[in-house]
Amino acid sequence: MTEENRSVCAVLDLGSNSFHLLVGRLDEGRLVTIDRRKDTVRLAQGLQHDGLLDEDVMTRALESLGVFAQQVRNVPRQNLRVVGTNTLRAARNATDFLERAERVIGVPIDVISGQEEGRLIFLGVVKGHAGTSVRRLVIDIGGGSTEFIVGKRSAKRIESLFIGCVSMSERFFPDRRVTEDRYERALTLARAEIQHLAEGFGAGRWDEAVGSSGTVRYVSAAIDALMPGDHLITLEGIQRLVRHMITGRKVEALADVGLSGDRQPVFPGGLAILHAAFLELGIQQLHVSDYALKEGVLYELADQGQYEDTRRKTIDYLCKQFQIDRQQSTRVERLARQLLPQVRDQLVVEPEFAEQALRAAAELHELGLTISHSGYHKHGAYILENADMPGFSRREQTMLSFLVLNHRRKLRVPEATSYRFRPDWALVLVLRLACLFNRIRVDQRLPAIRILPARKGWTLEVAADWLAQHPLVEEDLRAENEFLAAAGHALALKRVP
Repeated sequence: MTEENRSVCAVLDLGSNSFHLLVGRLDEGRLVTIDRRKDTVRLAQGLQHDGLLDEDVMTRALESLGVFAQQVRNVPRQNLRVVGTNTLRAARNATDFLERAERVIGVPIDVISGQEEGRLIFLGVVKGHAGTSVRRLVIDIGGGSTEFIVGKRSAKRIESLFIGCVSMSERFFPDRRVTEDRYERALTLARAEIQHLAEGFGAGRWDEAVGSSGTVRYVSAAIDALMPGDHLITLEGIQRLVRHMITGRKVEALADVGLSGDRQPVFPGGLAILHAAFLELGIQQLHVSDYALKEGVLYELADQGQYEDTRRKTIDYLCKQFQIDRQQSTRVERLARQLLPQVRDQLVVEPEFAEQALRAAAELHELGLTISHSGYHKHGAYILENADMPGFSRREQTMLSFLVLNHRRKLRVPEATSYRFRPDWALVLVLRLACLFNRIRVDQRLPAIRILPARKGWTLEVAADWLAQHPLVEEDLRAENEFLAAAGHALALKRVP
């Protein structure tokens, strides 16, 4: 494989309306597009009232993924990232679909939070626009959610609303008929959803408004067809387009302003959301960006330094916010990283993922102490499961929560499993031992510690003379065996010369 091929990255965005593939590489910070593909799957259309994805829609999506899989077969697996958004966040049976989808595409699928989606969208838009000192409002209207982001070089404020072009169109224009009454109802609902954003996202909070996604690009093209101008979306242009759409009464009539057949059914709902944003946020004109989520993901995938910097900033923010003792977390992390290679063969997750999760868990394991010392591991686990953590996928947050929950006291098996999450008790053991040996919270010379696999758990070898000088540690290790044995994982202590 040539050096150029190794630098090629691919991103597959499993959106609620369309699946998008982008293949490219970075050349001196500039995105060079090698290939791209779009398939209108309408995943959100299959989300039923009971929260389950319809089997027919899942089958359609899997067939689409089969085609994409062929297109990325020569991309190195480590350079391919697949991300899922709102519909896969919301579906109760998302795990079933994701497991089937992974078998087709061949790599894990990262279902990202609305906040993470907004951060990556903003990154993509900023990379595609000149000037990083401009305060921008970015609006991205997806199939099932709409993201609002404000920032300069990076996103500073993000909101993800559960309104999208597919869900809104399905609700108000299910038979593709557009009447004034239906449109006004859709606009009213969208305004009600957006109005509370005015304080943080309204005029005065930004210098330039930018729209990304298919809805925005199609609105821009339709307005240009009606009233050719400078490719900026204005309130006047939106109002003109609304009148034209209502006059036509059927979405098929929008073909005369350049709308393709696959975009027509979801266009009215998306237009209502954009119209509402103009009215509620005081937007006078909106620039159109060709870059969005997939470009942001590709930039970060190709520039691992930026990706690691994002994760580092998230951990640092949480440490500061929850007043974590950084010296203690450093001690725990140092020992945990030393012990990890000894359980490599017993891990149930990939080694790279294990190292990343363990390091983050070691740094954040005392996060719950500011809430209450009693049961602080439970508080920390809850926060890590539910917090917005830029740079971390849902799978990573689930593993972090699991590790922190189990780093002390009684072991707890998760009540329900999620996609790609399996309890990794070898990782738990390493974190528990790292915490236990650093319990006195001072820098000290630790003994050589050896972890050996046993039939029903592990054997821990520690120097006898060191244990004799630290009787409390020895007692803690005996108690540790009781905690682990109760969950079916024994830890036998062996004193060695």
